[in-house]
Amino acid sequence: MIETRICHRLDRKLEVTVLQGHFATRHSHNTHYIDITRMKHEHTMARQAAMTLAQRYAYEKGVDTVVCLDGSEVIGAFLARHLAQKDRFSVNQDKNIDVITPEYDSNGQLIFRDNLLPMVTGREVLILISTVNSGLTVARCLECVEYYGGKVQGIAAVFSVPEQVGGIPVYSLFTPEDVPGYGTYDAKECPLCKAGQKLDGLANSYGISKF
Repeated sequence: MIETRICHRLDRKLEVTVLQGHFATRHSHNTHYIDITRMKHEHTMARQAAMTLAQRYAYEKGVDTVVCLDGSEVIGAFLARHLAQKDRFSVNQDKNIDVITPEYDSNGQLIFRDNLLPMVTGREVLILISTVNSGLTVARCLECVEYYGGKVQGIAAVFSVPEQVGGIPVYSLFTPEDVPGYGTYDAKECPLCKAGQKLDGLANSYGISKF
């Protein structure tokens, strides 16, 4: 596997580690694994990522709740703080923005428990996720938020392949343009599998297990 580091095109303080190979997730096979561990767990990196993401929404979209997926809660807390900062041009200034995470039930469906419903129902919601490849996880979250009566204002991500999910634009810090040769495929149509290339690892929201 080839390992490289890629910096954000406008902010050199933001960087991700990229492994090139053959990796499987629950929904896809990918030519690269985007390691954003530091961004999700390091205080300074998470704060910087949130500051950059907040610039997209602070002056345009009302946000009452940040719904965090794939372990993005640290970034989500900083994102809420930056969205609510005292700025006379910000539409969210001085708001007490909630930061919550849905859970999966026994059937794999996303749900919110009753105690969290007041933070979703009738609220303007920003979905935050670490990585979007197929978009299926985000699509499920969209359905979940709308089912409980929330209104999705936007989708923010660290890395995203699709530019929109369910008609809602995805604003991400990194895109496939930042990772030359990046490819994501349905497992049944994966050209790497058809070429006989073995998997280098399994990846999910918690990280990667290399073979």
